[in-house]
Amino acid sequence: MKFSLLMDILNKADMVTEVAIQEDCEVADLNLMDRECQQMYNQTVYFIRAEEIGPTTKLPACLIYQGEVPEYREKNLLNWAKIREGVSLAEVFRYVKLQLSEAPELQVQYGDIVTKLISGVDLRTIFTDATTYTGNLFVAIDVSGKIIEHSEPFYVDVPVWMNSIYQGYCDETLMDYINLQRRQLNVPKNSHVVELYCQKMDKYIMVEPLWHNNASLGYVFALNSRPAFDSYTRKMLPLFAHRVKEGILRLKDMDRINDYRSIMRTNILLDAVAGATPAETNLRAKISGLKFQKYMRTMVFRTPYSKDMDYYSYIIMPEVSEILVDQPCFPWHSSLVCLVSTQSNGELSEDKWAQLQELAEKQNLLVGVSNVFSDISEFGEHFNQANKVLEFSTRTDSVGHFFFYLDYILYVILDQVKEEQFLDHCYHPALKQLADYDRKKGGELFETLRVYTETGFNKAQAAQMLFIHRNTINYRIQQIEQLCSIDLSGEKNAKLVFTLQLSFKIFLYRKNRMITQD
Repeated sequence: MKFSLLMDILNKADMVTEVAIQEDCEVADLNLMDRECQQMYNQTVYFIRAEEIGPTTKLPACLIYQGEVPEYREKNLLNWAKIREGVSLAEVFRYVKLQLSEAPELQVQYGDIVTKLISGVDLRTIFTDATTYTGNLFVAIDVSGKIIEHSEPFYVDVPVWMNSIYQGYCDETLMDYINLQRRQLNVPKNSHVVELYCQKMDKYIMVEPLWHNNASLGYVFALNSRPAFDSYTRKMLPLFAHRVKEGILRLKDMDRINDYRSIMRTNILLDAVAGATPAETNLRAKISGLKFQKYMRTMVFRTPYSKDMDYYSYIIMPEVSEILVDQPCFPWHSSLVCLVSTQSNGELSEDKWAQLQELAEKQNLLVGVSNVFSDISEFGEHFNQANKVLEFSTRTDSVGHFFFYLDYILYVILDQVKEEQFLDHCYHPALKQLADYDRKKGGELFETLRVYTETGFNKAQAAQMLFIHRNTINYRIQQIEQLCSIDLSGEKNAKLVFTLQLSFKIFLYRKNRMITQD
């Protein structure tokens, strides 16, 4: 690099205030010097504090200094520049080091960044290392306002930016400002690096848009207090953008989706499932311009035995999407999650419901179904409902393919009880007596009472469900009454029926909970 070009860069960065060039020359390295320095190297620009320049100090061909050079030594200067007041010598030294792009150390650092990108090192580490090497701050966001990643430490003297970094997604005012700047700059589609100055932040910004099918999915920003960005930042930013874009198009074949809103919708729902707050989900959906139906349920499709993601991506999801047209579906941890539009009472059309039941039977699917909701900010909560009810259906040996959250609300309540022994005192003592008796005698009194209770003390129906003769159930009920000292006669004993029904649910839940924990 010519010394004159280097001076142009420093002038643009507002780092030097006086420049003189008598014999322009190439500079490829830099070094610090003091009054005792005698050996000078060609193609090297030297840095010194002016008070260090004495009568016998040897002066180099290219010098950048801070302070005032003694008048009697000014005639000995060849190519020189004075550092602007208020700018430190160390800052200028570091900045010049970045500009000399052929510096072996910087090449090594750039190679280190590229290696980490290829190796899949997390973006936080890569951005932070890039900040260490270049002095720039780095941050990536998507068009919904999610802060995908940022370097550490990250600080700008703008509260709305720092609040966004802290909470992990941009405030609406910040996204409005970013979108306004994009419109005012009128950035052509598929263009790359854009440079601008943000007066509110007092930062110069280099932006690399993330393009996908002529639509922007987000941005990678490099921020600095100086207007001239080094060549390595210019080379790294497109690489960062490619990595960030891969993260946005995180699911298999997602890059085939043309509509960026569909991509953002899936990402927002994925993040909600992963634990994003309702406030984040709601704001990102609003910023992305997404519209959702007034009434919705969340469904989680899963097989009784573990299947890999490809099974859900390429077998189950296409079949579900054919039934629930234009409904968001995505694979998630050995299951398929679907946001389903419903009627106000939570019902689907008879045709759709019949098709889903047929699919569930054909593929042997278990389907957890949440309550109805109307606000997309509640999606994460209702995913948890559908996911939880699948867990309960397995633990309670439920039969069928579809399991609704409300049907398992008792188990939801029981699951909140942390003191496990407490539940042992919450069911009728007859249950433990019968369980112990059956274990010792090999009887079936426990199951008989469970079915008899389930029918509301209807002997004929209970006998039919147990596949036994009416006389047999009469005999068993007499045994139970004698053994447990309770009266099971009549269908009008509503209080005892309710107590026993509740007791069986608690007893079986407790038993299955211990089995699951073991």
